[in-house]
Amino acid sequence: MQLEVDNLKNVAITVIASNRPQYLYRMLVRLLGTSGVRADMITVFIDGFFQEPLEVTRLLGLRGIQHTPQGKKNARVSQHYKASLTATFDLHPEALYTIVIEEDLDVSPDFFNYFSQTLHLMEKDSSLYCISAWNDQGYSHSCKDPRKLYRVETMPGLGWLLKKKLFKDELEKQWPSSDKQWDWDMWMRLPTVRKNRECIIPDVSRTYHFGSKGLNMNPYFQEVYFKKHSIVNESNVALKDLDRMTADKYEVMINEILKSGVVVDHSKDPCDSGLVPDNKDTVHVMYIQMQHPTDFTTWKLLAKCYHLWDLDVRGFHKSMWRLYLNGTPVILVGVPASPYHSHKPDSVKPFVLEEPSKKAKVQ
Repeated sequence: MQLEVDNLKNVAITVIASNRPQYLYRMLVRLLGTSGVRADMITVFIDGFFQEPLEVTRLLGLRGIQHTPQGKKNARVSQHYKASLTATFDLHPEALYTIVIEEDLDVSPDFFNYFSQTLHLMEKDSSLYCISAWNDQGYSHSCKDPRKLYRVETMPGLGWLLKKKLFKDELEKQWPSSDKQWDWDMWMRLPTVRKNRECIIPDVSRTYHFGSKGLNMNPYFQEVYFKKHSIVNESNVALKDLDRMTADKYEVMINEILKSGVVVDHSKDPCDSGLVPDNKDTVHVMYIQMQHPTDFTTWKLLAKCYHLWDLDVRGFHKSMWRLYLNGTPVILVGVPASPYHSHKPDSVKPFVLEEPSKKAKVQ
């Protein structure tokens, strides 16, 4: 089945680049070979006056623009993003959105079809902040269904759709100045900036982070936190439950899933690999202790057990996480922080994990 991507004709593509020409070449070749690409909507923004990445863009027939760097380290990266986004909408005044992608990302064969199918959600749901091609928790052992979508409170980045109105009316005006050593993405996740809005993400990512060198990247970090991420390798994946991804309908869907879900045995060790059965279709539910929405102690330790993203807390919706374990869909619900804790049977005691230092008794 060939899915249409005509609705992306007025969506600009912002490519964020530095002085890594080999990375840039790999990414652009993959991007240009993806069904639905519009080369005339792609602009590569280079942070600094480096000739090699500029030659890469010329070799591939694309527009490359060099920026004068502002600030240092993280502030420089942040200013590069802001300048690139401002220039994108100036160059493409007809564009109502842009897809932002970095030079060290591979894209899936259905990258543009994914955004084509989800774009209408941004158009009709004011509670959405972005649509991302990336799932922070989408490791090879913790995701499975390329058709499935989630709503999350954390902005993932790494291939994402930004609405022009959001950037022009809010973000551009507030963007951190060049004297502030802030990561642009961490800033965008601040509650005062996000304003309770959410992002749509896939269960299986549509991008893959391959870069092992950069300001905040090294080979160890790539090996531990990115190498084992999954990426869709199919074309024309038809997403499911698109009509249920708006704020109100998503709540109905989650409550329906929880009502029919199987509660795991909470008398066992939550890190026990046999807690969740293999390859079942029925959702299995785990309840974990969360006294308040920022009480992530048990979650962080579970994330380590399950070899998920554990550097900070991401991928949650109303103190609830959705993922796969042993090939089986799992929902983890924070108690009492999540409104979904009302589904917990009275006889079930939430899983509690504590840091070893906190468990140690004073002699």
